[in-house]
Amino acid sequence: MTKMTFEGMVAVVTGAGGVPGMGRSHAHLLAKLGAKVVVNDLGMGSDGSGRIPTKADVVVDEIRRLGGEAVADANSVATEAGAQAIIDFAVETYGKVDILINNAGAYEFALFEQLTAAHIDKIISTHLMGTIWMCKAVWPLMQKAKYGRIVNTVSASFLGARYASVYGAAKGGVMGLTRNLAIEGADYGIRVNALSPGAATVAWQTMSAPEARPSPELLSAGSPLSPDLVAPTAAFLAHRDCPVTGLNIGSEGGKVFETFYVRTRGAKRSSWTPDDIRDAWNEITSQDNAEAIGAPFDGGAGFTLTPRRYNPDA
Repeated sequence: MTKMTFEGMVAVVTGAGGVPGMGRSHAHLLAKLGAKVVVNDLGMGSDGSGRIPTKADVVVDEIRRLGGEAVADANSVATEAGAQAIIDFAVETYGKVDILINNAGAYEFALFEQLTAAHIDKIISTHLMGTIWMCKAVWPLMQKAKYGRIVNTVSASFLGARYASVYGAAKGGVMGLTRNLAIEGADYGIRVNALSPGAATVAWQTMSAPEARPSPELLSAGSPLSPDLVAPTAAFLAHRDCPVTGLNIGSEGGKVFETFYVRTRGAKRSSWTPDDIRDAWNEITSQDNAEAIGAPFDGGAGFTLTPRRYNPDA
């Protein structure tokens, strides 16, 4: 089979200024394989305050020294205007956008009662709204081109994790966005998938408690938890030949896998009372012969809605 390359493709990678960082690894690999890359990073680091600065221009210099083509962008994904400015800059520089990898994020790992309104706003604005605004900005271009690849970064924490209540909620929202955009994008040749990564990055190094931080060797390029091991999965999902859409693909420690969803077969009655629910609870929740929900286009995976006509003046 022919080697997968990105010659002639233009990619935008957000949150790509961390060293080591997931976005940096994605940008490096895409550039190495021939893509022209817009390396976006606000420069505020994983805590969103500037205490742990990140630099898109440093990553761009690295890529150029290795023979790749890239430019730096420092707009914020957290606002509609900022996201639009990122896409506009990409088009002004390279003429189009074929690939969007939404990797930007700001973290605050704390118990729910410890999160302030400012913490919550920061997490939701970058992870959830940032992904929405970036997809919204690039969507018309991809619709017009009848082609596009979007990779949205999610996390296993949306299934439950201590110190990740709002972060997990934001990532759950991103997963819902991914599955729904996969349905709408199919009409235009746009494929939208989620990437659930696990790697030793500057965010893990600086945001976790001292006892949970990775050892220095795990931050090295050859580490089994290097983000460089995750980047090939992101590149596959961003490639023209990617055959899937609406999936959640994980990559961690050299292992690549799919996370999918199941539902029990449940119980059916012609009518219910709360007492009936109680009495049938074991039947309702039994995981014997549970049904996989799978991709958005699989039978029974979702609902087919008939939209009402949208009238902006109504």
